Formats: sequence, structure tokens, C-alpha cells
Amino acid sequence: LQTGERVDDVILPSYAKSAKDFLRKNRAALESDHCTTHLPKWIDLIFGVTSRGSRAKTARNLFHPMSYLGPVDLDALRSDEDKNRAELQATEFGIVPDKLFRKEHPGKGESWEETEGLVMPDVLRDSYNYGASSSDRITKKEHTGSNDGFSLEDGTNPFA
Repeated sequence: LQTGERVDDVILPSYAKSAKDFLRKNRAALESDHCTTHLPKWIDLIFGVTSRGSRAKTARNLFHPMSYLGPVDLDALRSDEDKNRAELQATEFGIVPDKLFRKEHPGKGESWEETEGLVMPDVLRDSYNYGASSSDRITKKEHTGSNDGFSLEDGTNPFA
């Protein structure tokens, strides 16, 4: 419950005997075989192949369309009212992180040999046009449920 009252201390869950015990038990849980096994799937949900598009729909991992807006999208909004609405949505509910991986994240003990193409291009850096010629600048992004909506001035898709 958000009351505006300052929180100087917290009440620990009943399974924790102390703050150190709470940390020890949480660390053990995070380092457990269950978490280690499922961490790559979480990475895929948040930053990877099931974060957008049809695979996100199949994984029931979809959010309000405004949650996917980035700086380029905000600049494209025409009215101040639309921009304020988008900023309020982001403030109240957050935004979906950028998609960082194009392939399923390898699990513990799996080979990283086949990681060619695993990481997405740095679209944010590229959108600021550092070192890009005018023909390489990203000019728009249409919301398609994936980062594949970017196109260059010449109409080509840098992710195709």
C-alpha cells in the first residue's frame, strides 16, 4: 500500500529469522538448480525472443502497446496530449525493456559456440547516428510487436 509514509525498516517474512537469514535463504533460492535451469527462459521473456511478437503472444507475455514506445516513437507523437499520455503510462506502469537477444538464451552448461547473431544491434546508439552516414540512419519504427519494425532511409530492414 502506497501511503507516502517513509519506510525506515521492513517486516521480514515469517520464514526469515533475521535480515541475514533472509538474504541467505534468498541467495540459496536464486542459486538453486530450479532458478539456474529457468533463468534463460526468464531472460528470453524480458530481453529476448519471447519479449515481443508472436512468441510473446504464445508465452502470454504481452503488455499495453504504449509500454513498447521508445524515444523515436515519442518524437513521432504529434500532440502534447499524446506525449503526456505516453509519459504517464511509462511513469505509472513502466516500459518494456529493449530486445537484446535474437536467439534463445543458452542455459548453464550449454555451448556458447553457436552465439553468432545472439545479440541485437545497438539500435539506441545507432539511433543517435554516431558514426552513421545519412544512408545508415534509422528514421522510424513502426510498432510491429518486435524490433523488426526499424527501417533505414533507403527502406531496408537492418535486422532482416
